[in-house]
Parts: sequence; structure tokens; C-alpha cells
Amino acid sequence: MKQVAILGLSHFGKSVLEELLELKVEVFIMDKDRQIIDAYKDAAAGSVVLDVLNVENLRKVIPESTDAVIIDMGDSIEASILATSYCAKLKIKTIIVKAETESHGEILELVGATKVVFPNKEAAKRISPLLLSSVLLNYLPVSGKLVIAELAIPDHLIGKTVQEIEFQTKHQLNLISIRSIEGEFDQFDEGYTFKPKDIGLFSGTDEALDRFTGYVLKEKQHKTIAEQFLSLFKHKKAKAQG
Repeated sequence: MKQVAILGLSHFGKSVLEELLELKVEVFIMDKDRQIIDAYKDAAAGSVVLDVLNVENLRKVIPESTDAVIIDMGDSIEASILATSYCAKLKIKTIIVKAETESHGEILELVGATKVVFPNKEAAKRISPLLLSSVLLNYLPVSGKLVIAELAIPDHLIGKTVQEIEFQTKHQLNLISIRSIEGEFDQFDEGYTFKPKDIGLFSGTDEALDRFTGYVLKEKQHKTIAEQFLSLFKHKKAKAQG
């Protein structure tokens, strides 16, 4: 069972918590406000009233088996940066942090955030699939049931060619591009043989994505956010040029 720690229960943290409580996830919550902790402590697997801006405090209370942390320090930019830095020092694999501005998000990435979330652009429900699937790296609803997703190529497909796998015929997914560990997303041909750590960029319905990743989303009520799709590619292009 996945174990997730939520540091700070402002609006975004509460939204993610309420979503995760409906799934098979062990959630540990931490906040300096006792009233907030008391409101959720019976539902969570563990709860602590704690000032998270102390790396030794975090070391003592975050289970070593924690798969991910969600950080929501409200509107305190400094606190979120410090908490992110501390979690990175503890070598937590997945660190998802709420950001207030683009520049805030850039700083969070510099100090160790693996995913930065802008609540005014992204819904909390986009986080759950990323936590619960071992191959789903990015998940972006576009319109209706159409999604764009980055997927780590599963181990059982390594060594096979694109043509052999028949993504469209067998899985109802369209392979848009492939990124190997050495580079950025690029074009491919049907004879391309998948290597370890390859990532594919796919489009398709969320039902098809569910079947391929082995994770069935509880709800599928997504808003059209095509502008985020464009933002995703602009961000990757900027990184490549940088």
C-alpha cells in the first residue's frame, strides 16, 4: 500500500487528503494547527501536530517507507521552500509542492521538488493517478475523455519494437513521441526497440490509459485545460534550449 505524508493542510492539502482518503493509500498528516489535525486525525493513518520547518522533526516523524510527500504551506513561500529542501535532504523520492507563482515554482524545483502544482491551473485530482501508478509520470486531461500522458515503458515491453507492441490496436493508445534517458522527446519509427528507462508520450481516453497502467481512476470528471498541454511542451522546450 502506498504511503503518503501531507505537510501542511491549507486548502490544497485538504483537497488532496480528502481525495486520497477514498483510495487505498496510507496518509500521514502534519500541521502546526492542532484544530486542523484534530479534524482529520481519525481518518488518517497517522497525525502529528508539528512545526515542519525543522529537518530533525521531519526525520523523526516521516516513516522511512514514505513513497511521497505533499507540501502545502498556505501562502508562506519561504516555508514551502524550506520544507521542500528538508524533504529532499531526507531523500524522499516524490515531493509534490503547491506553488503561488511561476518564480516560486522555479525555486521549488531548484531545492528538490519533483512536481510543482499551481492550484489555479491544476485540479487536486490530477495528483492521485501520479501517486498510485508506477508508470504514470504526467497526466493531463485535455478535453472530454481525452488525456495526454507521459508513461515509463513497462519492463515487460523492454526489448520489443513499436510495431510489435501495436499500441493503437491492442491498447487503444496513440504513441506521440519517445524520450530515452539520454535526451528529449523525439520522433521514432516502427522499428524502434524500447530500452530501459524509456518514456513514451501518449494520447488516448482515460479508460485506455487506466487499462494500460493498471490503475482505474475513481472518477473521470475533468475540465478542459488545453492551455496546460501547451504549457507542458513550452516548459520542455525551454529546458532543452537551456
